Amino acid sequence: MPDLTSKNLGQETGVITRLMGDKALVQMEMQPTCESCAARVLCVPDRSGKRILKAANPFGAKIGSRVVVNESDNFLLKLSSIQYGIPLIGFLLGIIICYVIDLSIAEIAPEFIMFAGGITGLGLSALIARNLAQKLAQQGREFFIISKIL
Repeated sequence: MPDLTSKNLGQETGVITRLMGDKALVQMEMQPTCESCAARVLCVPDRSGKRILKAANPFGAKIGSRVVVNESDNFLLKLSSIQYGIPLIGFLLGIIICYVIDLSIAEIAPEFIMFAGGITGLGLSALIARNLAQKLAQQGREFFIISKIL
């Protein structure tokens, strides 16, 4: 979600489209960095192609207000750790397990077997990471907060 063209990394601007008590739905502007952002699971574009975030609204901003939205509690770092760290650990564990149990198949190089074990571990752990990220997204918490009304 960071706008790399601005001085304030981790901040984006948007317009409030709906209020829900002390929370707001904010329509965000598409950024070039959206495609590689770890928060895609939280602000995926809707049917019309608009990115909508649920954010805490401590300032009481109204519908139509232009606001600055920040992540809360280093959420993107945690989400990135889940999405990239768990598959990396799975890949390494797959290689180590094949090495430790000395898995060998006739006429297949042991390096290839370890690589196949790593790829298997990567695939399984990527599924686990994806499920964890989706569960995190569905918790209903506000991972973003309105920090300023423009």
